[in-house]
Amino acid sequence: MDDDHRREVMDALGERTRYDIVVALIKKELTGDEIAAAVGRSRSTVESHLSMLLRLGLISREMRDRVYYYHATPLSIQYLEGAPDTGAPPPATDRSEVRGQSYLWAVFSTAAGALYFIINQYVYPFHIFGMGILFGIASAFLLKSLRDVVKATITTAFVISFLAYLIPFSSSPIAFFASFTISLVYISIGLALWLLIRSFRRTISRIRGDNLL
Repeated sequence: MDDDHRREVMDALGERTRYDIVVALIKKELTGDEIAAAVGRSRSTVESHLSMLLRLGLISREMRDRVYYYHATPLSIQYLEGAPDTGAPPPATDRSEVRGQSYLWAVFSTAAGALYFIINQYVYPFHIFGMGILFGIASAFLLKSLRDVVKATITTAFVISFLAYLIPFSSSPIAFFASFTISLVYISIGLALWLLIRSFRRTISRIRGDNLL
């Protein structure tokens, strides 16, 4: 790294908002909206800082489901955590891991819907309200984007209704759509719970981050 670039990096990290952004991204990957919430700034303000940090190589980003996810780079970790400058290039992104994460919602929702149907049908009657709560708690830890949670909510409700229609061979199409609507309403409780849990976790992360600075 040349002296001019090193000076630019130091100047960039000397600004409080940019410093807070990098600290937040060292902890975990975040979307633009999540970064704005974490540092307590508007989205437009954060965008200008992200552009500079991207240009200097302090952060990187990748698009998943039409949403950019931002990451801290080894360079930013080197500056903020005092790691020695080895001159080695940053490690390449594991694309297979990214692809696996992009389909996690489909695997999760299919498994959740099938498991609920089996338990409710053959083991013990379990009200779908409880399923909605469990869905929300599990998705808060497994799914990172609101888009994935919405898709998982719809898919879970469809799987439950489709199995109820298919296996007993006694339901009519009207009963299927009624079952799907009811299932979707109750599973949507999980969507609301996901939003609540994610908001709570962001608040805790921001409080911890402020205490470290």
